[in-house]
Amino acid sequence: MPGILQGHRSLAQKRNHRMSPAPSMEQPAFTAPRNDKPAWAKSARELHAGPRLRRRLWPWGIVVLLMLTLVAVIAMPDPAPPAAPPTPVAADTATLLHPLDVFTVRPQTLRRTLAVSGTLHPYIQVEIASRTTGTVEQVRARLGDRVSRGDLLLQIESNSQQAQLLQQQAALEANRAQSLLAETQRQRSERLSDRGLTAAANLESSRSNLEVHKANLEMQRATVSAARIALRDTRILAPFDGIIAARKVDPGQTVASGTAVFELADLSSMQARVDVPVARTVSLKPGQKVHLTLQGLPNREFIGRIDGIAPVASEGSRNSAVTVRVDNPDGILRGGMFVSGQVEIGSLPDAIAIPQDALREDADGRHVLKISGDRLVRQPVDIDPSMWDSNALIAITSGLKASDRIVSGRLPELRDGMQIRIEEAG
Repeated sequence: MPGILQGHRSLAQKRNHRMSPAPSMEQPAFTAPRNDKPAWAKSARELHAGPRLRRRLWPWGIVVLLMLTLVAVIAMPDPAPPAAPPTPVAADTATLLHPLDVFTVRPQTLRRTLAVSGTLHPYIQVEIASRTTGTVEQVRARLGDRVSRGDLLLQIESNSQQAQLLQQQAALEANRAQSLLAETQRQRSERLSDRGLTAAANLESSRSNLEVHKANLEMQRATVSAARIALRDTRILAPFDGIIAARKVDPGQTVASGTAVFELADLSSMQARVDVPVARTVSLKPGQKVHLTLQGLPNREFIGRIDGIAPVASEGSRNSAVTVRVDNPDGILRGGMFVSGQVEIGSLPDAIAIPQDALREDADGRHVLKISGDRLVRQPVDIDPSMWDSNALIAITSGLKASDRIVSGRLPELRDGMQIRIEEAG
């Protein structure tokens, strides 16, 4: 019996060893009631009761563990808020102004002007016509040539004129001889009459004959002069210094008396004809300055003066013609150029003026934006009601002084009190 009981206890111990859980370092939250019986003294029911109890209790252990974890999380203090990012340095909020948008006030002479425009013509331009009929033998001038007074421009064949002159000169010599003979006869008749050797009728006859020959001599002299003129007219000469503006004949061409052969222009002085409203001519007078510019020469100004003013309006309009004379010593001006300019009808020296675009107006009145340090300041101003310099500049009577700086253009985004910064030039 002892051997059999020992065998049963060994078998129970092995079975209990296989079913017992592995040893753990942690103490479980719930443990089964201790059973101090040795395994060999336990029945089969008791041997299986331990594992079953553990299987029934382990889900509750997990629930309790989760609840404890939740309580620990709730009781945990709030984490510190994350550190705020560094505050960025404020950017430059000043409005940038271009130097061209800044106007520095300075005293200047203002002019009240009247706008005019017209076309230039040479002050002297003439047609040169032939004074005789004949065939053109030579043409000495071409289009655009500069000529001086007395230069030969054209030669017409002159053989007949030369022959006529020689004939008239011969007739003049004959008349001169006859006049001398008549003078001799008169002197003889006077001597004989003084001695009483001839009748008084003979003396009167000799005297009359002498007068007739003298008249014939003078007439022949005139005929010779006419022949010389006819010969001279075969040579066409320049009447003044100028430039050939047109050449209308060629060698071999036959021209009649009065035929235009050249146009000659003197470009040392030009003239512009402009139209001015009749009502404005009352403020004009000869000699007033006119500032002119040309389309082809925008960066150059020419000074002209009023030369003449028409007293009545042109037919079909309310404008009067006004001529303006312009010196052209270097010959850069040409006939037909279109010019525009301003007639100076008044001036205002040492005036404080600003561009018209710089003037602003609101419910409180006229003002400008004055630059004070790095800020814009609303500066009220009073203006001269008259416009100056063709409305480009406005005279300021109060509110600004020399060296003040203002915003020169219409920049609607700029306001009083704004911070500004002027862009560096370059």
